[in-house]
Formats: sequence, structure tokens, C-alpha cells
Amino acid sequence: MEFTKLQGSGNDFILIDNRDGKVYDKVEEIGICLKEFIFKVCAQHTGVGADGLILIENPQNPENDFRWQFFNADGSEAEMCGNGSRCAVRFCYDKGIVRGEEVRFETLAGVIRARVLEGGKKVKVQLTPPSKPAEKELEVKDRRLKGIFINTGVPHFVVPMENLDGLDVVSLGRAIRFHEEFQPKGTNVNFIQQEEGGAIRIRTYERGVEAETLACGTGATAGAITAYLLGLVKSPPVDVRTRGGETLRIYFSKDLKEVFLEGAVYKVYDGLLHYEIF
Repeated sequence: MEFTKLQGSGNDFILIDNRDGKVYDKVEEIGICLKEFIFKVCAQHTGVGADGLILIENPQNPENDFRWQFFNADGSEAEMCGNGSRCAVRFCYDKGIVRGEEVRFETLAGVIRARVLEGGKKVKVQLTPPSKPAEKELEVKDRRLKGIFINTGVPHFVVPMENLDGLDVVSLGRAIRFHEEFQPKGTNVNFIQQEEGGAIRIRTYERGVEAETLACGTGATAGAITAYLLGLVKSPPVDVRTRGGETLRIYFSKDLKEVFLEGAVYKVYDGLLHYEIF
């Protein structure tokens, strides 16, 4: 089975053109469930290795370019992924599934609009309008943390910090991710720090990956909005510097009704999946 691996800001994804339903056919043939298929393909060392897997399928509405099914590395399905959506647009543009630079595609979070820039090397994607930001104060690991909870397609809790370099993101992030305040589904967790020049730095513990990732598009968006609401930045757009070293630019109207995520997308390789891994 052919696949392509792409990455945006260090978030890497496996993409498969599943418009003919071959993945579902193969899963049935092998005799495993789709979740196990995804888990084994995304596994580090024994699989291809990725933060998630994206299936490109035919749209339900012919006015849209395609529909996606997005899965985290553990096989769980997510409503939206900012960096994943940019990789999906680049993949479909390269494959000719998308014919122009203006793109519309279907997700569990709704229809998403995107724009192809620089021949696909950069993609600007519109995210769904976020939920109303809510301030929360939590007691976690013998410390009190104040932050903002906001859903930018998936739930995020954002905590301003003074020193990201010395932070144990995995331990603290996991404790917040599973905190009773966010049950039953839990939340992604982002720690942000103000930088000179109106930018912020961010580190993210990602639900579904259950680890710190090099970047998270919806997390960067949540971080940028939080930084604006707390006065850490003066106005949009906001540059967000990720753990992977890339910079994502977040545009949003001050009423938060329109939000865009822009950044570079890189094609890593095309591959052929063998079934011995199952």
C-alpha cells in the first residue's frame, strides 16, 4: 500500500489516498480493526513512525475537494489537527486531488478552508471558531496553575510560564491532561512563554500521542489567542515558535470568529507499506 509521510513544524503524519476504500478492505483482509492498523503503522521503531495517520476520502458534498479521517498515533480519532490539515492539503495538491489554490475539505469539526502558498510548500488553513475561553485554576502536583481552557478544534489548556527550558512537560502535562476538571475526554496541554518582538514560545503535551510533540497547530493557535487575551502580545498575527524550531503564524479576528494557521509543510518521503508489521 502506497503512503506519503509529511511533516509540518515537526508534527509528522502518514497520508494515504483512500478514495477507493483500500484501507478498509485491507484491514478486513488482515483480520484486525482499524485502530490496531493505525497504531501499528504509526509505531516508532516497529512501524513507519508518526504522530498521526490521515486517510483522504471522497467528500460527502461535491462542492468540497475531499474528506479526511484523522487519527492520533494511538488509533483514536480526533476532530481536527492544524498541522495535520496543512499536510493533508499539501498531499492532495501534489496528487492533483486539489486542482486550485483555494481548498475546502470535510472534517469532524466541520468544513475547513485552506489556501495553498508557494506551490504547496506553505499552507494557510482556517480553523473552526474557537469556544469561549475560560479561565481555570488547577491544583496539580502540589502546585497551583492558572491558565485558559479553549477549544480550537480540539480542547486545549494553556498555561503561561516563565521558563520553558527547565520544564518537565511530560510529567506536568500528563497530570493536567488527565485532571478531573477535563474528564472524561481529557485535554491537550500547552505551556507558553513571552518572547521579545511580539512572539511566544510554546511546548505541548498532546492527547492521543501521550507525549510532548515538536509542534501542535491547534495548540499553537490556542497559545496565540491566550497570549493575546492575557496581554503577552499586543495584536494578531502572532508568531509562535515551536519545540521543533519552526515558526507558525496565527491570524485571528479580535472577536475570534475567524482564525487562520499558516506555516511550512515538508514532504519527507513516499513509501510502500508491507503487511509483515501486522
